[in-house]
Amino acid sequence: MLNIRPYNNKELLLFPPSIGDYLAKDDLAHVVDEAVETIELTPYYKKISSVGNPAFDPALMLKVVFYGYCVKTHSSRKIQDRIHKDVAFIYLAGMQKPDFRTISDFRKNNLKELKNSFVEIVRICHRLGMTELGNISLDSKVMKANASVKRTYDEKELIKERQELEKAIEEYLQKANRTDLEEDEKYGSDKHGNELPEDIRDKESRINKMKQIAQELKQAEQELKDLDLEKINLTDPDSRIQKGKGGKYPGYRAQIAVDSKEQIIVTNDVTNQQHDTDQLIPMVEQTVQNIQQIKEPNDTTGDKNQDGLLKIKLTADSGYSSGKNLAEIQQNKKLENIDPYIPDKIYQAKLRGKNTREDLPFSKSKFIFDDRNKLLCPEGKELNFTGIRTRRNGEVERVYQSPGSVCRGCKHFGKCTSNKDGRSIQISENELLVHKMRKKLSTPEGKQIYSKRMITVEPVFGNLSQNLGFREFLLRGLEKVKGEFSLMCSAHNLLKIARFLRESKMLLTDAPLKPCMVAIPDG
Repeated sequence: MLNIRPYNNKELLLFPPSIGDYLAKDDLAHVVDEAVETIELTPYYKKISSVGNPAFDPALMLKVVFYGYCVKTHSSRKIQDRIHKDVAFIYLAGMQKPDFRTISDFRKNNLKELKNSFVEIVRICHRLGMTELGNISLDSKVMKANASVKRTYDEKELIKERQELEKAIEEYLQKANRTDLEEDEKYGSDKHGNELPEDIRDKESRINKMKQIAQELKQAEQELKDLDLEKINLTDPDSRIQKGKGGKYPGYRAQIAVDSKEQIIVTNDVTNQQHDTDQLIPMVEQTVQNIQQIKEPNDTTGDKNQDGLLKIKLTADSGYSSGKNLAEIQQNKKLENIDPYIPDKIYQAKLRGKNTREDLPFSKSKFIFDDRNKLLCPEGKELNFTGIRTRRNGEVERVYQSPGSVCRGCKHFGKCTSNKDGRSIQISENELLVHKMRKKLSTPEGKQIYSKRMITVEPVFGNLSQNLGFREFLLRGLEKVKGEFSLMCSAHNLLKIARFLRESKMLLTDAPLKPCMVAIPDG
């Protein structure tokens, strides 16, 4: 007799084991299963119609979608395939088999609910003690849209494309009419037309399709003018040309705010803007709102300010910096607990040993206010205050002008300025805040706090793109990519929970809650 173990993969089981028993107790699928059982699902159930075929349970759909994103399976077709073959997917689906269209529709039709579920998962992280919420870092990354670069046009290209298409439609119609006449003469006018050549046979639908494309081009022309854009992509009109590491391409900017303790994403968003400056305040406000939802009434986590609010040290790179943003944080009552550490681009360049415009001998930084609050040039000559102006970004500036006669008689004329009317200096009303921020960042405490940013938020984007394979969006349209990115951030946090439990040698069901916490209701 051969010394082998008995094997029969066709053997029938009288009492089949639970499918989950085939997975290790600390398997990621169990974490996803238990996390979804914990979060509020009522908003999903409210959207289910009371008529028609019964819908798949939202808990099932959430589990397979969350797990799919955790294991680099983002496509609804690939998720469907694995529901038929993969033990973990079969377990999470309870042996039910939603098709790819059902999975895709669930993802597209529950964008708001998926954002809420993201916050619920962050709450689980906080209850496990994985967040402190006292040190938050912001960052962004350009991500490719589901759109071809070749379908990106400026206004002239759109007009040319539309005109060529309209000309092609006219030529096509003439060709079709000629063919009709020739066939009538040859076969008679009573034929059905099945004998027509293949390229002419479906004349009407082809022409309608070409006219539809021409109309889309015309609408894109109008959108370019309305939105004051240089270029537009016809595959995903919401996307914008972004400058990423791989060059320029249609894309979006993904935004995240990350807690420093275990790199948990506490806020996420997507914008089609090409710069981060205008995203700072919305992201900080959303972070504060999420934290308010995450923390329970008796939560004692973190340091409090004199009003009893959680103090949050916020770090972000120079892309988010502006005097206007610093003033908004200082004046906005919603953000009174935010302590920002945000360098401006000049300060950051100096840290890297680069020369900046402030190093020039006659830069604005060399003009100083004396004890009479008068602005003086490097030669000690006084500049006159001439008025106030508002920049395009909304910042208010005080304008100072040196008399032209004084500048023309100066030995530095031609170097400081070559304007015969004299040197003009614009000083933002918030410029003092920028200089205060530089001093703050230069202190030992400021350096230590800001140094956490690189090891807090930057590795998260690395994990999303390298480990989870999320380098571009599958969906199109700003609102849809927002939901898709929220899914990916939820997957990141679920993987963090699984790792935390594995290292703690616990299961989510028996993990202790933090002191003074109350359980999340099942809904």
